[in-house]
Amino acid sequence: MPRKVIAAFLIATATTILTSSAEAAQPSFNCAKANAADEKAICADDKLAQMDQAVAIAYGQLTPAMKKDAKTMMRQSLANRAQCGSDKLCILNNQADQLVMLQDFGADVPMPPWVGRYVLTLFEQSGAKLTKGMPGKVGRCTKSKIASITTRFGEELVEPEDELDSSGSAVTYANGGYQVSYDYIPELAASEIGDEVLICLVSLPEDCPPGDDRGKYYSTTNVRTGGAWSLPDSQHMCGGA
Repeated sequence: MPRKVIAAFLIATATTILTSSAEAAQPSFNCAKANAADEKAICADDKLAQMDQAVAIAYGQLTPAMKKDAKTMMRQSLANRAQCGSDKLCILNNQADQLVMLQDFGADVPMPPWVGRYVLTLFEQSGAKLTKGMPGKVGRCTKSKIASITTRFGEELVEPEDELDSSGSAVTYANGGYQVSYDYIPELAASEIGDEVLICLVSLPEDCPPGDDRGKYYSTTNVRTGGAWSLPDSQHMCGGA
């Protein structure tokens, strides 16, 4: 084969490989039909597209009965995501919250390890101002420091030998914020008192009795470790026990 032909072949092959490897990640929906601002933002961002796929796969793992139970919550979560518009940070926090919720229903898709760092990157890029105290509006964020890390019962947080025997996890912040889970949260266990965290409000409870606003969900990222968790501010939703 002549050298010029060989050279042309190699260039064409390299171009094909580079083009293939540079293709953007695709979300679970058809970007050609995307009209909403949040959908367009997901289509334009590889990591948001990957998270959309992770959420879709997690939902697909649920049993028919669990899908039925999760459907209402997923619809509300998608409505919350739509309110983010093109705000990538808001969308990512919403997606992380969706994935955690589906894990609670039985999905075993793990949180991508890059989520926490990307949350911090998006926040810095956004130039958004921090709120004072815990955020009260969806999409708003604040920074604080971890004041305590315990189980739900105030004991030392250590990994249980049997996950079914977990005493849960709880964290308090210097600004008075609090998050709790019935599960052992390894990213929280890897944190330390005094670590700086970015806390963003993901969703607010609905149809609550007067004076009872429990059930706010916050997405939190440890600035030092990059670990992230999405948890409510109470063991029970508003109107519950």
